[in-house]
Amino acid sequence: MRYKNTIWDYIFLVRPILLIPVWAFFLIGYLKAGGERFSFSKIFVHTAIAYTSLISILYILNQIADRKTDAINQKHLLIAEKIISLRSAFITILVLLLITIIFSFKLPVTSIILMVFSFFSGIFYSFPPLKLKAVPFLDFLINGTGYGILNFSLGWVTTNHFSIQTIIASIPYFFAVSAIFVNTTILDVDGDKNCGYITTGVLLGKKNSARLGLLLITLCIISSFIVKDYLCLIPAVISFPLFLAAGIQGDEKFIKLSIRIGGPLLILVVGIIFPHFLFIVLSIFLFLRIYYKNRFGINYPSL
Repeated sequence: MRYKNTIWDYIFLVRPILLIPVWAFFLIGYLKAGGERFSFSKIFVHTAIAYTSLISILYILNQIADRKTDAINQKHLLIAEKIISLRSAFITILVLLLITIIFSFKLPVTSIILMVFSFFSGIFYSFPPLKLKAVPFLDFLINGTGYGILNFSLGWVTTNHFSIQTIIASIPYFFAVSAIFVNTTILDVDGDKNCGYITTGVLLGKKNSARLGLLLITLCIISSFIVKDYLCLIPAVISFPLFLAAGIQGDEKFIKLSIRIGGPLLILVVGIIFPHFLFIVLSIFLFLRIYYKNRFGINYPSL
């Protein structure tokens, strides 16, 4: 079936709902490094634009790589649904690459290095020969590293020097992302099996994967307490009973809730600290609801 593309198709092709946690961890790194809430430097703005464009490229490439499993799992993604052609997707990637290069031109070397690491982590995650998304344990480790450490660190270096303190401060977020990602692999088990992917969820099964998620959120709470990071500690503690119930019972209801409570709570806290961010999040949520209702007749995203 052929669709007439609109500008909204290309905006939502980059999956802005997934850019929200990218921006959240970026802002947390910036805040933990001593950044101000209402005054952003030129380096901060240029880094944010360049990194957003770069991550958007990875999200499009991931859709290209996973278009078959995305169709099986009924994720209503635009490439899998053939609303956006592969040719149009690659043209969009070239435009985003140009934006990344332009806004990276005068960034510090450390920022460039972190973005390069992030980009290749995304490539290794989605594409052969490594295709880490289909390698058990490495699938959640690379996500935890990408979001919780590299993303956090990139926000940090917009206002402070990279050091061992950067890594120490990012550890709770590494465990937080890893815990949530492990539980997402459980929900995708059927589609991943059909495509021959051996993810953490496929290898360990539902209940053992949920127990691993419980272990990781426990480590998140412990490390948050040690480094006195209450921004990460509070959402982790609130979501802990859901991870515990998921680990004990292996019930898909609690697995879904463990994913849908902790992450949004952290984003809400970041939004309270940075009202500009909260406005962007709410706007994305509203426009996504309108877009998916009109395009697919579904209510997405849901609270």
